Amino acid sequence: MRGALAALAFAVALPIPAVGAEMDNAASLFGSWRLVSFELRIVGEDAPPREVFGPHPFGRVVFTPDHHMAAFISRPDRKPPADQAEAAALLSSMLAYTGTFRVEGDKFITSVDGAWNEYNRGTEQVRFFVLDGDDLSIRTAEQASALFPGKRAVGTLTFRRER
Repeated sequence: MRGALAALAFAVALPIPAVGAEMDNAASLFGSWRLVSFELRIVGEDAPPREVFGPHPFGRVVFTPDHHMAAFISRPDRKPPADQAEAAALLSSMLAYTGTFRVEGDKFITSVDGAWNEYNRGTEQVRFFVLDGDDLSIRTAEQASALFPGKRAVGTLTFRRER
């Protein structure tokens, strides 16, 4: 009995670093982040990354304490459409999705419940992240490109926390 109590006391005293670290990492994401840069590298192409939405893209990602997130990214020079063709073309000048997220080490995984492109709805989007003060660097896993159908891409995004 004494051995069992000692083992129980030892087990209770042990820290659970993965859960605590993941909670801290998730909490450090909470808030609103403004997009600073967005580059996309097409896998298999020997070319520098592309600024697909220009040198000053517009965007925001928001993470909430109840683990919901929403992201919107676009070209900064979008204009209201004059006709149906221009309205359809606007879809290729933006990215947007929402969902719930969880943190696993240096990545957050979003279970997408809504997206500008139905290709992404119902998927899990894996993002690797690094925090440096109020700067958040996000890199996508290699994935099928929604902007360049038939190609695979890796995106690198930099956000700055808004206060």
